Amino acid sequence: MSNALAIATVTEALRRFLANNLLPEITPAVDVTARKPFTEPPTDPTISVFCYQVTPNPAQRNRDAPTRTADGTLITRPRAALDLHYLISCYGDETDLMPQKLLGAVIRALYVQPVLARADIEDAAAQAFLRGSDLAAAPDRVRFTPSTLDIDDQYKLWTMLSQTPYALSACYQASLVFIEGRTGAPPGKPVERRTVTALPGGRPVIDRVLSRPRATPEATPVEGPAPRENDLVIEGSSLAADAVFARLGTADVEVPAARVTDTRMLVRPPDDLPAGVHPLRVLQSVAVDTGITLAKVLQSNVVPFVRVARVTGTAAGAGELRITLDLPVGAEQRVQLLLDELEPPDGRAPRAYQFDAPFPLPGARPPEQVTVPLGPMAAGTYLIRVQVDGAQSPIARNASGQVTGPAETLPEVS
Repeated sequence: MSNALAIATVTEALRRFLANNLLPEITPAVDVTARKPFTEPPTDPTISVFCYQVTPNPAQRNRDAPTRTADGTLITRPRAALDLHYLISCYGDETDLMPQKLLGAVIRALYVQPVLARADIEDAAAQAFLRGSDLAAAPDRVRFTPSTLDIDDQYKLWTMLSQTPYALSACYQASLVFIEGRTGAPPGKPVERRTVTALPGGRPVIDRVLSRPRATPEATPVEGPAPRENDLVIEGSSLAADAVFARLGTADVEVPAARVTDTRMLVRPPDDLPAGVHPLRVLQSVAVDTGITLAKVLQSNVVPFVRVARVTGTAAGAGELRITLDLPVGAEQRVQLLLDELEPPDGRAPRAYQFDAPFPLPGARPPEQVTVPLGPMAAGTYLIRVQVDGAQSPIARNASGQVTGPAETLPEVS
């Protein structure tokens, strides 16, 4: 890390490095200066080193984020990760191709030693105008890489240098320069006791999530969406621990020890968990010493599960349908009504409609009720399905497998 003098220190170190690495091919005295290209090109051998652009380093710009807590307290010293872009121009007598000789020496020097040595940085920082620079102590070294500019980019660059004639040049990018903030983070709390605990096994792993009706625990668990009356059956490995929790969305449900084995656990979702797709993970608390338990330190992988709401009642109104579900629906959830005509007349395909509930849903309503405006539709008896955040309500079938509901006879809506 380094302070605000880092950019100037890199430029001066580069200038001095080039000045010291022109021999043996370049024998005349060469003036290596840190400045913009000349508006009146000199005839004596001269090299100008110009830092024409500073950009954030894309790979490291978020390396220290976040640097503050939600209340603004500094937790780490902020630092800016930068790339420096240099234009190195060469001047001299064109009759003996001096600019080309100088450019060849520059390219050779930066190819043989592309990284600024600590000694070069310390030599540059010894100048009076750079007193206080601490770039030499930074753990990251500054590396120079040739930049490829096409004719268009070169034209833009030299046009930016108003009234400056083109000179034979090379472009280099210097990476990586960190500039730290002046204010440091407060020191950490003192460590009063060090405890290292080795635990057998690893973190819990969820392989799949099934469900089965709560009223018939002997039933075979099945895959697919879970309605309100179903418990979740989680299968995996390393599931048992001192205390086990299932995190369903944002709710943590403690699972009794009698319902947990190393490969399987049974979870009853909260009744107020809304319909929709929810993330599921297993959390475990671990006892590390007498009277010391680390709460929810081991976490499993995350798997999705779908909770579906069952339609328990419908009531048709003027141009709308009020639907009652067995699960609450949040105001920020997307609700769609799907209608499929039951038993259409012979020779005609059944009609189907889809209508959206208002978004967001009005707050002055029972949480289990949703009123959906109906658009233009024909009268008839329709199978009703409700889709909440992509989770579609189940339908009922009779013993022969025919669809029986939920259904509602709706009037024509124009």
